[in-house]
Formats: sequence, structure tokens, C-alpha cells
Amino acid sequence: MFARKVNLVFYLLTALFATCYWSYALAETLTSGSLVTMETRLFKIGYLPEDPEAQLGIGAIHELREFLLAQPNVREAMQNEGIEDISLLAVDRHEAMVERMNRNEFDLAFCSAVDFVLQNGDYDARFQLRRPQDSFDPKNSRVFHKGVIFISNRHPYFNDPSKTPQEFADTISTMPLALVSGSAAGFYYPSLKIARLSSKRHLPQFVHLCDSSEEVVKTVLNGLGGAITAGACEKAALEQVLTRYRLLDKQDQLVRVVIETDPIPGEPVVLHRQWSPRLSSLGRSLAEAMQRFFSESRGLPRLEHCSNDKFQDLRANLREFWLLVGRKPSKL
Repeated sequence: MFARKVNLVFYLLTALFATCYWSYALAETLTSGSLVTMETRLFKIGYLPEDPEAQLGIGAIHELREFLLAQPNVREAMQNEGIEDISLLAVDRHEAMVERMNRNEFDLAFCSAVDFVLQNGDYDARFQLRRPQDSFDPKNSRVFHKGVIFISNRHPYFNDPSKTPQEFADTISTMPLALVSGSAAGFYYPSLKIARLSSKRHLPQFVHLCDSSEEVVKTVLNGLGGAITAGACEKAALEQVLTRYRLLDKQDQLVRVVIETDPIPGEPVVLHRQWSPRLSSLGRSLAEAMQRFFSESRGLPRLEHCSNDKFQDLRANLREFWLLVGRKPSKL
């Protein structure tokens, strides 16, 4: 019996020694890097390649990465921070973009304005993208655009100029309406405008969701069997789509804009606060390089300096929208 106890203790001591030895050996291997290399530290850029409303194409995002890596001051700042490369992280949905920003997965992100106000990560809006069709408010130093609600020539009010905005809102709120899913200009702001104008403060009750402004325009023009005669999209997109299909000269015969939304802040370029240009040489180098990269000569939007307070009215409008729906995202 005694011998069995001695053997058991011996086996336990042997196992403990082996565990300590292999833990030490593994630590030595990780330190020396002879067998296992430490994970490469990356600067991560998030973007939405599948979003048809995105203002930057996949090619522009990849070109930006190459441009940044080619800048000596950016490379030096990256090396000082122990960052070896820039990684592009594609996000398939706006909901996923918000979730990943909540987890602070990106260093830099090209997201929608709605995404930015819904997320609760440690990000600041450093710039706004300014396209030729966007407007600029010099007093408040802000880029903005608008949405429109329009009807086709099959709508009963198309040839009746006497109808007031309230009458339009009351009618549109009870008829099928084509909207752009998740879009400020094509969903939230038009819906809220209809509710504010309508006599009963009703949001649209019969919504047909589309993936893009172009799809909304096509849906309203084609009508889906005559069922849909009204839609909402970004103001500039309506003219662009009609131009693309050589219908601009027939606009007055085909569609009529009946309501215009309030100004909507332009899309942000957001940077994690760790890289704030006030505190980080890498943040300063990136900001300077990006301003050189974004230019009309490349066919890209310009960058305008921005801050988080430029999106306060969007946050307030989204809060009002969700209260009308009956619920409110915690961030708002």
C-alpha cells in the first residue's frame, strides 16, 4: 500500500515537472521566434465594398492603401508604432459595420453617416467626403446633401399642382413607397419628413425596400405592375439615373419631386481616437497623406475637415424617427 502511494506521488511530481518544462520551452520559442512568429501588427481600414450607395469604390480603397504605404512619413510613423502593414477589412452589411466599430476593430473606417452615429466605439469623424453634387455650408464648415420624395406620372396627384405638402404626405403615408434600405437620404429623412407633414404624424405604412437610389428610381418608373407610384432617394441620384438612361429631357413627363428633406451631413471618414492627429504622429501623417490622395484629378471626392458635432442633427433626427416607430437604439 505504501509503495503504491509513493508511486502515485512520483507520477504526479513527474507530470508537474514536464508541464513546467514544456511551458518554459514554449516561452523560449515564442521569444526567440525560431519556430513561432508573433502576430504581425496591422493598421486596419474598414469599408463596405458591397454597398451600392458607397461613395468610394473598391479600386479607390486599394489605391489608397498603396498610396499610404508609399509615403515615407507614413511608413516611418508606422514603424515607430510597431505597425508593419495596412490591412483592408471588407464589411458586408451596415449592421456589421456598426457592430465591428462597437468592438473597435478598425483604425480607420469609411462608413455611412448613419453607421457613425449608431456605433459606440472610440472613433472621431476627422473628415467628410465632398462630391461635386454635395453642398457645403461655409458658416458651419459642413458638407451636406438632401433626399427627395418623388412621384411618377401614374400617381393621382401628378398633374395636380394645387395639392399641399400635407396632402401629399397624408396620401404617400398610406400608399406603397419605395425607399433605400438604411439610407439617411433614401429612408430615414424622407420617412421622418412625411411623418412631420402628415396630419396624423404617421410614418409611411407600406414600404418597398430597395438596395440603392437607382433601384428606387427604376421601381417608381416601372411601377411593379402599377403598385408603386412614389419613392425617395438622394436628390442628386434622381437626375443621375435619368441621365444614365437618357431620360433627363423627359423628366417633367415622367416624375415630379413633391417634397425635399432637411440637409443631411455628408459621409464621414472616421479615425480611432488612438490615432488622433493631436496626439499621434501616425495620425498626423495619415491625415496629411489622405488629403493629398483625395482629389478631383483622381475622380474622387475631396476631403473637408470635420468633427463629431457636425452629426448632432442626424443623431437627433434618428432618435425622433425611432421614437415614432416605438423604440430607440441605445446609442441614440
